[in-house]
Amino acid sequence: MENMSLSEIARAVGGTLSGRDGLAEGLSIDSRTIKPGELFIAIKGPKFDGHEFVAQAIRNGASGVMISGNIDRNGETVPGFIKVSDTLRALKELAYFYRKKYNPKMIGITGTNGKTTVKEMTAAILSAKYNVLKNQGNLNNQYGIPLSLFKLTVEHQIGVMELGMSALGEIADLCRLVEPEIGMITNVGEGHTLYLKDLPTVGRAKGELLEALPKGGLAVVNGDDANVMAQTTRTRAKIIKFGMGDDCHYRAEQINYGPDGTSFKVNGQWVIIRQPGLHNVYNCLAAIAVGEALGVDIKSAAEKLAGLEPSPMRLEVITAGKFTIINDAYNANPPSMRAALKVLGSWDVSRRKVAILGEMLELGGIEKLRHHDIGAFAAENADLVLAVGPLGNDIYLGASGLKKNSRHYQDNAALIAELGNILKKGDVVLVKASRGRHFEEIVNAIKGLS
Repeated sequence: MENMSLSEIARAVGGTLSGRDGLAEGLSIDSRTIKPGELFIAIKGPKFDGHEFVAQAIRNGASGVMISGNIDRNGETVPGFIKVSDTLRALKELAYFYRKKYNPKMIGITGTNGKTTVKEMTAAILSAKYNVLKNQGNLNNQYGIPLSLFKLTVEHQIGVMELGMSALGEIADLCRLVEPEIGMITNVGEGHTLYLKDLPTVGRAKGELLEALPKGGLAVVNGDDANVMAQTTRTRAKIIKFGMGDDCHYRAEQINYGPDGTSFKVNGQWVIIRQPGLHNVYNCLAAIAVGEALGVDIKSAAEKLAGLEPSPMRLEVITAGKFTIINDAYNANPPSMRAALKVLGSWDVSRRKVAILGEMLELGGIEKLRHHDIGAFAAENADLVLAVGPLGNDIYLGASGLKKNSRHYQDNAALIAELGNILKKGDVVLVKASRGRHFEEIVNAIKGLS
């Protein structure tokens, strides 16, 4: 963030400044990582209250503090306090104020799966012609998007923002901050159904992005996904479709899969990527469509994609001594589980394929059925299925067609204790579960066996 005075910040959010005016050289909502000279915004969330950490933030060098209630400074002094009625709302208002100072062209990306990968692909392609800002990691929610917007500088021409959500209205709220001119929906699948109940509701939540686009904007959508296409009636923007269907504007042909990546043709141009799987072909098509709309031709886009490293823990292929690990432990839901298992199933037939699968969280009432379904699908694509966690038992039951080649473990530790007796030289091992199940522990354990 470029420097702002506390008085300017107070005016932007309608707050009241007390104490001396000072300079904010950045801002933070985490008292543990705040840097000297930054403004600390005391956010009150469902599980924490930043007001309890104001004294720590001051000790760590905060130049000012934004609060919405009474606090105990424990004798600490700070140049200025900005008092507002709601610090989260003020964070968003300040982010919007800051975003409008620079006003780059903004691209919003959402979908059940592929958001982060497409964001990275799109940013890489556009970097051939523009100075691009993208949100880091998964800073894609009501806290992460404002913090990402504060990274804007006068040099940035384009912003590529991944937009996450777990409820209706959240993407609409983020779009009010980002004001995207281009919006992309990668797909609509069974993620967050604990909160959103069913696929049509998930689709409506994702479709808020298309509704936010201006009349002169561009909607880039998965033409093969009926739940995505159902949302296109909500937009005034021009619609560009990607997929495998004949009516898609960007369509892949002559697709080849291999352990080192994927190749295919788009409009006569070969594209070679290091990311495996058909779902990553879709991701590329979406990114290429945005690139060409903004003046980056497919040949230049292909050159950028060829050099793009796979994102960590997202179908990341790791050679670990005598094993090949497909580390897809970042997160999981039914569509992404199927995509990962397809990648495993396409591997060299001469090698044993092992699927270590954990729980898919936030599925609500369909969780047992979907875990059973994934077990059955795993049985078609793996030689050995190792299921972990309470819901892993449903994966195990679904994979019962493998008989003695499927096993269930109550937790990570129980599986890790047996890995040395199970895995064999040359095994290709897929490791996948929801983020909350910490399957990186299993990845590290396999590395330790090499």
